[in-house]
Formats: sequence, C-alpha cells, structure tokens
Amino acid sequence: MKNKLTFRRVIHLIHLWVGVPCALFLFFICISGTVYVFNKEITQWFDRDLTTIKATEGAVKLTPDQLKVLVENEKKGMIIAAIQIPQSNTEAWVFSIRPKEDKKNKPQAEMNEMQSAPPKADGKNGKDERGGPQRKNNERVQMKNFFVDPYTGKILGDAQTPSAKFFLFVMQFHRWLLIDNHDIGAAITGTAAILMILLQITGMMLWFPAKIKSWKKKHLWKQGFVVKRNASGKRFNFDLHKAIGFYTFLFITIMAITGPVMGFDWYKAGFSKALGVNPVKKGQENEMKSAVNTDSLPAISIATALAKSNETLAGDFTTKFFLPKDNEGVITVQKNKEGFFESPAADRLMIDQYTAQVIKVERFAEKTTGQKIVTLAKAIHTGEIFGTFSKILYFIACLLATSLPITGVIIWWGRRNKTSKTSVVVKEDDLVTV
Repeated sequence: MKNKLTFRRVIHLIHLWVGVPCALFLFFICISGTVYVFNKEITQWFDRDLTTIKATEGAVKLTPDQLKVLVENEKKGMIIAAIQIPQSNTEAWVFSIRPKEDKKNKPQAEMNEMQSAPPKADGKNGKDERGGPQRKNNERVQMKNFFVDPYTGKILGDAQTPSAKFFLFVMQFHRWLLIDNHDIGAAITGTAAILMILLQITGMMLWFPAKIKSWKKKHLWKQGFVVKRNASGKRFNFDLHKAIGFYTFLFITIMAITGPVMGFDWYKAGFSKALGVNPVKKGQENEMKSAVNTDSLPAISIATALAKSNETLAGDFTTKFFLPKDNEGVITVQKNKEGFFESPAADRLMIDQYTAQVIKVERFAEKTTGQKIVTLAKAIHTGEIFGTFSKILYFIACLLATSLPITGVIIWWGRRNKTSKTSVVVKEDDLVTV
C-alpha cells in the first residue's frame, strides 16, 4: 500500500531527495572544514622555529622603519606593503612584500583590494587571495610573506612552509573542490551550502514528534536525543543520524548560511541587505586619499604612524599596517585582540601619510548589529568568532556533521533495497522503516 502523501511525508521526501544527491559534496565540505578549523594553531606549532622568537634579557626591538630597511635591503627589488605586529612579544613579525613598480603608479584601487585582505602567514607565494594563480589582467600584485625577528632584523624564513601549503590545499578543496575554474568550484560548494540550509530546516521539522498533541509525551521527545545502542543496525544508524542532526543543528546552520557569502556576490549582497547593510563593491572598501599637496611634505615614518594609532586605539593588540601604494594613499591600521575567548573583530583607522592626521576611525563596537555580522561573516563561518573557545565547538560540531551524509545515505540505501515482499510500516513519529 502506498504511503499517504501527508505534509510530513512531503517534508521527508524533500529532505531525502535533496540530501542524497548532495551527500558526497557535503561530506567533502564538512571533512575539509573540520581539518581547517585549527589551521593557524597547527601551522604555528609545526613552524614554531620560524614563528617563535627568543629575546635575550635587556634586548630592545628595532623600530619598524629600521626593520623595513633591513628587509628591503635583503630582498632586492621588493618593497614592504604591509607589516603585522603580533600581540605576543614571543611571536615573529610578518612582513608582506611586493615587487617595486617600474612603471607609473597604478590606481589606488589596487591598494584598496590588498587592504581588504590582511597579511597572513599562510604562504600564498605567487597566489591570489583565493589560492589560485596570479591573474595577469587584474591589479593584484604578487605578495610574499616573511617571518622577521624584530630584535635582530633577521628574516627567519618564508611563510610558505609545508604546513602552510597543506592548509592552503585544504582551503582550496573546501572552497572549490580543487577545480581550477574557481567560479565553477564556488558554484558547486555554494549551492551545496544553500541546500544544506534546506536540509537543516526539513531535518528539524522531521525531528519534532509528528503530531502536535504528542508533544506533551516525554518519551517521544527522548527519541531525538539518544541513540539506542542495543537496537538493530538500521535503528542505531537512524538514531545516530537524528541525534547528531539535532546536536549540531545550530552550528551547521550558521556555517551553511555564512558559507555562500564567500562564494556568491549576489548572495553576499542579499545577505548584507537582509541585515540592513549596504553592500560595498570589491575594491571600494577604502577610497581615502591624502588631503595635502604630496610634493610639499615628506612621508611620515612607520614609527610615527604606530605612535599615532596607539594614541587613538590604546591597548594590547595585534596590529596590521597597510602602507600606501602610491603618493596619494593613506596608511591603514587594523587592531584586534587575540586570546581564548577573543573575537577577531578589528578596529580600523586611516592616517595621512604626510601629516600623521587621523582621517577616519572605525570602531567595531560602534557598528550596528548588522554591520558586525557582515564584517565577521567569515569568522562566523570558520568558528573564529569567539576565539579558540568557539573553534573547539565548531571542530566538534563539524566532525560530527561529517557523519550525517553517511548515515543519511545508509538510511536511503536500506529502504531502496527492500523487496516488494517486505512488510513496510512507516511510523508517523520518525518515518523509520521496520
């Protein structure tokens, strides 16, 4: 006898026929996301000889300007584009360098685009922001990152270490499934993430007891929280799918909602508008320019800009300097705290490179709730939103969620292989075939 096509049955079919085709993609996305969660911590541990510095007693750090000269002298034909000064005194500084321009300065949009991506010790040597080959027809320049000892000025090594390369590979797999055409790769993973939202909604609807009048019965709710270890293999697998789906619901839904922000421009625009934020086009994040006649004054030192930023944003922070690309640009400084419970939310200020005047200050705390969410969309997706604490939760949730495509396909396969002679009873409370 055919099952009656009730509303719950329709939800079940949607959950089934969306989940099965996406299972393989979701498995790969979840497992790669799980591996990537602690990429920074693992890379720092493996590369501790490069990232950790030991200063002798009484040692004094060189000034940023002295370090800039030393690095540029060693790396001939390159100039400093950005500097990352860590919050901890035991960590090496990171210098981002680019080739000198032999031709006339390029538009400020080039620096704007670079400033949208802070320097990271991830070793993207000869790669663009997304890990792909440098594109010849755009304004992005090749950036190389190096660890530098601030006490001696010695370049400790290239940030493109084997561990950094491994996690770059994992990131590329997570975002584009290693497909050379990133638009196609992003379309696949982004669509899978959007469908995951639908799976989460339909899965939770199926998790609830079928009949509203049954919601008062405690034993029906218990089925969604526990796994019967002494049950049959099929029942055990179903309970596992149902329980893990519930316990990971919040985290996986958040990941699924924020994931397409990095993959689709139209989704990012809609995501921003839904939160009451006007989307900013790529390359237009910073249109600030120096307000003085650039021929009349020499540029200020990095030390002066650092002192000015510390006056405006006092405290113990990780500081990132983005030096101006041309003689019309401004110095951009980002400051954020790091720690077990610390958010990567950064305050930003722009300083005139000739007068040291603070042109603009953007304090994260003063942003609207919508602006905060849009700004931290990537951190929310990766689990960095509340520092190491939230990354631990994300790691556990993502690891558990990796099993959902597997257990879901096993449920589907078990029903698919039933013969016409098999007695089939579908319970309304959980749609389990027995």
